[in-house]
Amino acid sequence: MLLEIHAHSSKYSKCSQVDPVTLVRQAQDKGVQGIVITEHKYKWSEDEIRELRLKSEVENNFLILSAQEAETDIGHVLVYGVNDVLDKVISIEELRKNFPDAALIWAHPFRNGKVPSEGELKNPLLDAIEIFNVNYNAKENYTGLSLWHRYKFTAVGGSDTHSKESVAIFPTEINHPISTIEELVVEIKKGRCKPFFKEIPKSGSNITVTEITMGIKGSDEFRTRLITKKITDDKRWEQVKNSLKIREEVYKNGFDRGKYRVPKIVDIDEKDKLIIEEGQRGSSLFDVLGYVNDTIGMEYFKITAQWLAKLHNMKLRMSDPDDAIARERKRFTGYEEAFVKTNNPHTKYIKTVIEFLRKKEEQTLLGDKKSFVQCHGDYHPKNVIIGQDRSRDISTLFVSVIDFDSSISLPRAFDVGYFLSQFRYQFHNLQEVLEKYKEEYFIGSYAEASDKLPEDFGEQVKVFKLRANLSIASYLIKVGKGESRDISEIIKELRYSDKLEVSKYEKA
Repeated sequence: MLLEIHAHSSKYSKCSQVDPVTLVRQAQDKGVQGIVITEHKYKWSEDEIRELRLKSEVENNFLILSAQEAETDIGHVLVYGVNDVLDKVISIEELRKNFPDAALIWAHPFRNGKVPSEGELKNPLLDAIEIFNVNYNAKENYTGLSLWHRYKFTAVGGSDTHSKESVAIFPTEINHPISTIEELVVEIKKGRCKPFFKEIPKSGSNITVTEITMGIKGSDEFRTRLITKKITDDKRWEQVKNSLKIREEVYKNGFDRGKYRVPKIVDIDEKDKLIIEEGQRGSSLFDVLGYVNDTIGMEYFKITAQWLAKLHNMKLRMSDPDDAIARERKRFTGYEEAFVKTNNPHTKYIKTVIEFLRKKEEQTLLGDKKSFVQCHGDYHPKNVIIGQDRSRDISTLFVSVIDFDSSISLPRAFDVGYFLSQFRYQFHNLQEVLEKYKEEYFIGSYAEASDKLPEDFGEQVKVFKLRANLSIASYLIKVGKGESRDISEIIKELRYSDKLEVSKYEKA
């Protein structure tokens, strides 16, 4: 059962801007099953509640209850199950002594960056802690969540509603149905409640990524979404921090809102090697292209190319081009070693491809380093988020791109070739997708949105596409798929690249 348990009306709380009828109706529209009005220094009577129900014209099973928010020596405390009006400052000890059967919840203790101690959060005089609150920023909401996991106290969500827009943003989930304030008090005191949210952890190499969605979606479709990244390796931490500097620069140069975006970085915690960033409302390009209709899918495909062109048009360059060239040379050595060390049956052919690509890349990389731009470095369908701020309004369509950890200064063709290679690999089991969304459409959309491109841009794209194919093949060997169907498909892609005349380097 979902309840809004922290809400103020303008009738009795001067700080609120929402009248009682609107408050109740909005709560029902948001999809919660009831609301507890918690005024400052006032408690609604049963007669007032009955009258409010009639005026609000809500469904008969929609629950309307009354409690209050008291001012104490530890801050504001929500008090449930007390009929006396608490209109004076009172100590938490006295409050508990006077009302031993009441449910007491510490309201917004994380506001303004405060971090209560374990002892304060597990104070036996309190029954629960409000860990989510509309008046918290994203970092404070996350702090509440993380400390709840660490100390395992009873927790609730509270919208702390003072406006129509904030009603039921952070409801509390009650384990069992209730119909009276007395029953609600029992559920809170027994710990049979928690904030309403979704948390999905995903582990990777030296990193744990957690997707967090807080609250429920109402008519405005707003929910707080966060992505946390916990790094466990010092070297990886330094790499991630460098990538964040690049993303912050991109964010503040036109990618903070509108059609083309990157997620906002909420907080960087050096001590815990933790990154908090805004989650994106949408799905990856990889997840959506398989089921949307052709017209919509083509729009998604094209704006993905346009996002990349917009990034490159910035002509941002925050990493060393010479370092990028050195890394590319090292990668070719690593690709070859992956095949040789495992006695892969494709080794002989791969050596000829590497010889060819080394020469081609050297010509490109050493030709004009001044044209290098800050590339994304890992641009592929799973890192591209397609979303809409409002699900039924196509004009709010946006594309947001994540994961800049591999960002590098190289020719802009690098990202394009890399994307095309990854696109074919990720969708190799969905031939209908590859037939609909052809490479020339992506390149065309990219070119239309780009500044002047080099004359040999097309050839550069082909070279970097082949290089990306080698990267995929090397990865497959490392994960034990050196003789799998997947790697056979990649080798097939390489062999059919006759336009690059790889065959001239292949010995009979």
